[in-house]
Amino acid sequence: MAITARFDFDEREYRRAQVELLGPGRWALPLGGITLALVALWFGVFRHWGEAPLGDALFNVLPWLLLGAFFAGLVPLLAHAQARKALDVDPTLNGPQVRTVDDTGLHITGAGYAPSRRWSELARATETSNFFFFFEDDRVSHYLPKRVLTDVERDGLRNLIQANCKS
Repeated sequence: MAITARFDFDEREYRRAQVELLGPGRWALPLGGITLALVALWFGVFRHWGEAPLGDALFNVLPWLLLGAFFAGLVPLLAHAQARKALDVDPTLNGPQVRTVDDTGLHITGAGYAPSRRWSELARATETSNFFFFFEDDRVSHYLPKRVLTDVERDGLRNLIQANCKS
């Protein structure tokens, strides 16, 4: 049974796909940066809060608060910038996108781009809440949004993945 899905590239959907692809680990850098800022605040400012005038204390706190905000917003900003530039960087995303999955593998059609990957050439396939991802390796993946599939097609795709994919 072949499952064929057609969709147009959408910047917001691409950003959602990237966020789901990164998973919970996407917050490691921001949380690490925020933790570093809080530790620095504690050792540099809050331990001596009553000893310094209010203006000096606020002046010392402000850079650390800005650093924490920077790290908190870093991942969403990078994902937004990457999604925004995707159409400029990758012309194959322009126009209709077609993904067909069958017993032989994954077949992709985009603007001037029509590769086919056999199941043996795919490292793995993963399902998230909104997408199916097909990985050629750890760096290259193709997504298929669930929104363009019926429930029957989703079940059929799960069966194809289970029957043919290595992991």
